[in-house]
Amino acid sequence: MKILFQTIQFIRSILPKDQKIKAMGVSVLLFINSGFELIGLSAMLPVFAVLLEDNMVEKYEWAEWLFNTFHLTDDKQLIILLTSLLFLVILTKNIAGLLITKYQSEFALGLYSDFAKRLHQIYYKKGFTFFKEENSNILVRNINITTQNFANQQFLGSLNLINELLILFTILIGITIYDIKVIGLLLFTAAPIFVVFYRYVRSKTIEMGLIRRQVEPSLNQNIFQSIFGFTDVLISGSEDAFRNEINVNVAKMVAINVKSNIYNLAPTRVIETSLMMAILVMNIYGVYSLGSRTELLQLLGVFAVAGFRIMPSLNRMVTYLNGLNQFKWTFEVLKPLAQEQKYTRKAQKEVVFKDKLVLENISYAYPDTPNDFILEDFSLLIKKGETLGLIGASGSGKTTIMNILLGFLRVTKGKYKIDEQVFGEEYEDDFYHKVGYVQQSVYIIDATLAENVAFGCEQSEIDYTKLERVLKRASLWETANKLTNGVDTRIGENGTKLSGGQRQRVGIARALYFDAEILFFDEATSALDNETEKEITASINKLSHTDLTIIIIAHRLSTLEECDRIIEL
Repeated sequence: MKILFQTIQFIRSILPKDQKIKAMGVSVLLFINSGFELIGLSAMLPVFAVLLEDNMVEKYEWAEWLFNTFHLTDDKQLIILLTSLLFLVILTKNIAGLLITKYQSEFALGLYSDFAKRLHQIYYKKGFTFFKEENSNILVRNINITTQNFANQQFLGSLNLINELLILFTILIGITIYDIKVIGLLLFTAAPIFVVFYRYVRSKTIEMGLIRRQVEPSLNQNIFQSIFGFTDVLISGSEDAFRNEINVNVAKMVAINVKSNIYNLAPTRVIETSLMMAILVMNIYGVYSLGSRTELLQLLGVFAVAGFRIMPSLNRMVTYLNGLNQFKWTFEVLKPLAQEQKYTRKAQKEVVFKDKLVLENISYAYPDTPNDFILEDFSLLIKKGETLGLIGASGSGKTTIMNILLGFLRVTKGKYKIDEQVFGEEYEDDFYHKVGYVQQSVYIIDATLAENVAFGCEQSEIDYTKLERVLKRASLWETANKLTNGVDTRIGENGTKLSGGQRQRVGIARALYFDAEILFFDEATSALDNETEKEITASINKLSHTDLTIIIIAHRLSTLEECDRIIEL
């Protein structure tokens, strides 16, 4: 049961204060649900007693009270009355139990939603270098699958396990009061089998959880790469290689799921066998120690009623424990949620850009190579409205300079200033509203052309007048009119319905739509043929004659001909 205490402690560490209060409410409902279960179980005993014993009215005051209150005439009517009352109790218990379960599930899945959102925010706070270094498939798994597994397996599993423990504990107390020898028999027969089985399964489920953690991202990555890189896979003849890799990982997942199903179903067989052993020992005890078979029958009857509830309860307990052990690895993924509350983002301020961008004696080294400076004592001044070209060999620092100017990277030494203000975290939001960024491969979502230009806006919020204006400035309006549904035509995942040059123009139009004052072009034409590159360069040159500030990285001098200045690194 150590895993249960570890899980509860971890849940406490990652829940915000308001959710802790709600969790206490859920815990109260847990006790209420356990009470309903016990009431339902207890309600069976009077029916059982009436069926086994004669002259119930003379023997028990409760039976006499029912007989007189409902004006009964014989024992048959008493049996029917008690059975009817039992039905009503069970019906009420089950309805209440379903409502409580619904509330618990809504709370747990609400945690899944909240944890996914918070983990996504934490990853974004880690910044540009984090996303460059981490495997995207692992991040997707962490945000979506891991948070869901934690909510279902760890949180709900813990609640349900506590519920079953409360019920089991109360039943055992009741049996102890009735006959303590029965508990002794259970402890020496059923309990050892259950404990040995659980200890064996525990190590196996932890092992399966670790394998699942490794295989799922790898499988998703293989599938994604084979689909996203369809043409390259086809031309290179590597289809079988990708499919074999997928098959290997699928086989591992199948093996894990088969074992998981077995370990979840096995407790029923093990517990049934152990309880039958307990009945065997109880019969031997009753035949030689009890005064009559009626006493033995009553003892077995009580044990049967208790076993009716104990057996499924033990089965569920093992299933919940298996889940807690198998998904214990989620603690490591969600650990940042416990530390997240200590992080306070600086209040955002407005940043004014009227004059210049300045890199003042900056040096930069990536965090994993702190002594290897890509840039050292580098200075640069870019005037507002200027078009600046950066050219140089691969590894000379062009992209690093652009990422610093964009605010994606923070200088290791020196200062990055906008006008006279040193750029910092508190200016990020306002600054990002002033910039547009067109990469070598423009990110296109599987949506309409309009939604790709007005990136992140709901379709109902798109300003179509402004959309038309920026499409014309990006030389894309004619193309838009040729599409089946105009700007409301879906252009496919990654813009498969557009040419390379058209995708780049989508990037330009996107920057213009959001009123960017500074445009960054990072090798925006390097993947294009000469003719298309000239067309995109012409589009960029038209923009250079406006009040926009433009910084261009290019590998050909011809792309930078219209720049006010060219800096070679």
